[in-house]
Amino acid sequence: MAGLQQTNSEKILLSWVRQSTRNYPQVNVINFTSSWSDGLAFNALLHSHRPDLFDWNAVASQQSPVQRLDHAFNIARKHLGIEKLLDPE
Repeated sequence: MAGLQQTNSEKILLSWVRQSTRNYPQVNVINFTSSWSDGLAFNALLHSHRPDLFDWNAVASQQSPVQRLDHAFNIARKHLGIEKLLDPE
Protein backbone atom coordinates (compact mmCIF):
# COMPACT_ATOMS: atom_id res chain seq x y z
CA MET A 1 0.00 0.00 0.00
CA ALA A 2 2.82 2.45 0.83
CA GLY A 3 4.32 1.88 -2.61
CA LEU A 4 1.01 2.73 -4.24
CA GLN A 5 0.70 5.93 -2.22
CA GLN A 6 4.21 6.97 -3.19
CA THR A 7 3.38 6.34 -6.83
CA ASN A 8 0.25 8.48 -6.57
CA SER A 9 2.19 11.22 -4.77
CA GLU A 10 4.86 11.15 -7.45
CA LYS A 11 2.21 11.40 -10.17
CA ILE A 12 0.61 14.38 -8.45
CA LEU A 13 3.95 16.13 -8.02
CA LEU A 14 4.94 15.39 -11.62
CA SER A 15 1.61 16.79 -12.80
CA TRP A 16 2.21 19.97 -10.79
CA VAL A 17 5.70 20.37 -12.28
CA ARG A 18 4.36 19.88 -15.81
CA GLN A 19 1.62 22.44 -15.19
CA SER A 20 4.14 24.90 -13.74
CA THR A 21 6.56 24.55 -16.66
CA ARG A 22 4.04 24.33 -19.51
CA ASN A 23 4.98 27.79 -20.86
CA TYR A 24 8.62 26.79 -21.32
CA PRO A 25 8.86 24.95 -24.68
CA GLN A 26 12.44 23.79 -24.04
CA VAL A 27 11.24 21.88 -20.96
CA ASN A 28 9.58 18.48 -21.11
CA VAL A 29 9.36 16.86 -17.69
CA ILE A 30 8.48 13.18 -17.96
CA ASN A 31 10.24 11.83 -14.85
CA PHE A 32 12.27 12.78 -11.79
CA THR A 33 15.61 11.66 -13.21
CA SER A 34 16.68 12.48 -16.76
CA SER A 35 14.20 15.34 -17.19
CA TRP A 36 16.20 17.37 -14.65
CA SER A 37 19.74 16.62 -15.83
CA ASP A 38 20.17 19.66 -18.11
CA GLY A 39 19.04 22.21 -15.50
CA LEU A 40 16.22 23.60 -17.64
CA ALA A 41 13.36 22.05 -15.67
CA PHE A 42 14.68 23.26 -12.31
CA ASN A 43 15.19 26.80 -13.63
CA ALA A 44 11.79 26.82 -15.36
CA LEU A 45 10.09 25.71 -12.15
CA LEU A 46 11.78 28.51 -10.22
CA HIS A 47 11.08 31.08 -12.93
CA SER A 48 7.42 30.09 -13.25
CA HIS A 49 6.87 31.02 -9.60
CA ARG A 50 9.36 33.89 -9.28
CA PRO A 51 10.01 35.40 -12.73
CA ASP A 52 11.46 38.49 -11.06
CA LEU A 53 14.54 36.61 -9.90
CA PHE A 54 16.30 36.05 -13.24
CA ASP A 55 16.14 36.33 -17.01
CA TRP A 56 14.90 32.98 -18.30
CA ASN A 57 16.33 33.46 -21.81
CA ALA A 58 19.80 34.16 -20.47
CA VAL A 59 19.75 30.98 -18.37
CA ALA A 60 18.15 28.79 -21.06
CA SER A 61 20.82 29.81 -23.56
CA GLN A 62 23.75 28.94 -21.28
CA GLN A 63 25.80 26.20 -22.88
CA SER A 64 26.52 23.99 -19.92
CA PRO A 65 23.95 21.94 -18.00
CA VAL A 66 26.21 22.28 -14.95
CA GLN A 67 26.03 26.09 -15.23
CA ARG A 68 22.23 25.94 -15.41
CA LEU A 69 22.03 23.59 -12.43
CA ASP A 70 24.41 25.75 -10.41
CA HIS A 71 22.28 28.77 -11.25
CA ALA A 72 19.07 27.06 -10.10
CA PHE A 73 20.59 25.80 -6.86
CA ASN A 74 22.03 29.24 -6.09
CA ILE A 75 18.72 31.01 -6.78
CA ALA A 76 16.82 28.48 -4.66
CA ARG A 77 19.24 28.92 -1.75
CA LYS A 78 19.65 32.69 -1.90
CA HIS A 79 16.06 33.73 -2.56
CA LEU A 80 13.91 30.85 -1.35
CA GLY A 81 15.92 29.42 1.53
CA ILE A 82 16.19 25.98 -0.08
CA GLU A 83 19.49 24.36 0.79
CA LYS A 84 21.57 22.66 -1.88
CA LEU A 85 21.46 18.93 -1.19
CA LEU A 86 23.00 17.75 -4.46
CA ASP A 87 26.12 18.68 -6.41
CA PRO A 88 25.43 19.30 -10.11
CA GLU A 89 28.69 17.63 -11.05
